[in-house]
Amino acid sequence: MTILNNLRRSLLRRMRNAPIEALDPRIPHSVVIPVATYSPWRADRDFQDVYASIKGNTLVDIYRCHDLWSLIGQLDKIPGDILEVGVWKGGTGCLMAARASRLTTSKKVFLCDTFSGVVKTSDKDTLYAGGEHADSTRHEVEALAARLRLDNIGILTGVFPEQTGAEIEARKFSFCHIDVDAYLSAKDVFDWILPRLALHGMVVFDDYGFFGCEGVTHLVNELSGAPDFHVFHNLNGHAVMLKIA
Repeated sequence: MTILNNLRRSLLRRMRNAPIEALDPRIPHSVVIPVATYSPWRADRDFQDVYASIKGNTLVDIYRCHDLWSLIGQLDKIPGDILEVGVWKGGTGCLMAARASRLTTSKKVFLCDTFSGVVKTSDKDTLYAGGEHADSTRHEVEALAARLRLDNIGILTGVFPEQTGAEIEARKFSFCHIDVDAYLSAKDVFDWILPRLALHGMVVFDDYGFFGCEGVTHLVNELSGAPDFHVFHNLNGHAVMLKIA
């Protein structure tokens, strides 16, 4: 067993920070293996129960799912609803709605998607060309919400914000999850949410730092100098922006 453990540690040391050929030389990549091992999701029974129900409806791994679960849990005293743009089959949206339903304050979770794939790709994006992730339907999201007995969800079908933003433009928000894969789409969502986001509210970009999502990484890096936000790079692939002014 000691020999096996030593081999594993040696392999991890060799893999850690090993370079990956970049699609854009301005966005370097390497194998990211954190040294820390604390795994709070393993002891979070509520999270585990919900995650077991939603994991087949999301491409987001357990690390980022628990990150969303934890961040939503910190919003009880921050006024405003929750917005997700880029829903796919509803996994993370329903996860957040389940967590929000456990808060003492009432928050509605709005889930926005074209249900016809990625939109607004441009020359700032590397791998995405448009139309990817079209294998989802509104019905799948509704069915998952029904299985979890969630009554705090609103689903908006269409390109956001152009086609559906007007339906919720008068609302305030405490949290926004942007999972749209492309630079222009992510920028349009951020520009829309900014004046509607409460002080100490948060924006989470799911696609920050992922190979193939260089457009979103560029956007977050551009926004990181804004005086109104603190920006945190989570090694799990999230960029978390906290509104401070």
